[in-house]
Amino acid sequence: MSSWIPEAIVSELDNPESRLELARQATAAARVAAPGVDIEMLWDGIWIRRVGPHYFPEPDLFRVVQPKWPQWPNTERAFLRDANDYWFHVYKPRLGDVIVDIGAGRGEDVFAFSRAVGPEGKVFAIEPHPATFQVLGKFCEWNRLANVTTVNCACVDEAASLQIETLRVWQSNYVRTGEPSPTSFPVKGVRFDDLCDEYGIDRIDFLKMNIEGAERTALAGCRRALERTRFVSIAAHDFRAARGEGEHFRTLDFVRQLLTESGFQVTTRDEDPRRYVRYHVHGWRPGNTAP
Repeated sequence: MSSWIPEAIVSELDNPESRLELARQATAAARVAAPGVDIEMLWDGIWIRRVGPHYFPEPDLFRVVQPKWPQWPNTERAFLRDANDYWFHVYKPRLGDVIVDIGAGRGEDVFAFSRAVGPEGKVFAIEPHPATFQVLGKFCEWNRLANVTTVNCACVDEAASLQIETLRVWQSNYVRTGEPSPTSFPVKGVRFDDLCDEYGIDRIDFLKMNIEGAERTALAGCRRALERTRFVSIAAHDFRAARGEGEHFRTLDFVRQLLTESGFQVTTRDEDPRRYVRYHVHGWRPGNTAP
């Protein structure tokens, strides 16, 4: 499969001595493919594309046949739109809020969270996969998201040494116990209650969790933190169990019950045609604004 930059050129130039030339050629090719768009390719430990004033790390930049050129100018708007759609069903964060993002990925939602809380607010972005965490860190650094603190660990019920699997679709990477595999990385498992003590998180206005079936163990390590949390949006993953990926992904009933026991009122979007959205559980404490 050929890349949009010929494989021979990538093979020749993707090294410390020649990456500036590869960046120049890639920038020129991108500007031809997306005329009128202010695009630049950069190298900082991983490949980064700049579109206007925003920077998007792209570790797979030269591993695709063609980038999705029409989407590139709209990446910022897509991040803001999707965060509002997926997570702000019950509550839209405000200036000065404290947000915790467990399963921050490459920073797609962090971008919206950082903007929502402003310079007086704080975002704690937790991501276990080391390669994804590198992207997240570069994303926050290059976009100057100074109100974001990034943490590289997995949230679990008891401190442990774990493995995180690397799948073809990186959003589906998941944490597990057991021995290493050729596609796994070691990751430190930490109770979120203990992270709160370490980072001085004494209040949480909004907690988002999207961790591919690990919400069962993560929430069990969040009980004290949940007591000082106002709003939550937790992604359950029963749809992955339904397509045969394992019963450990079936967490919807557990999430509902734990949040209810923790004092939240909860709702789901059962009529949404997107199966993954139907399994997002949104919670709020009585007395706070709800739909």
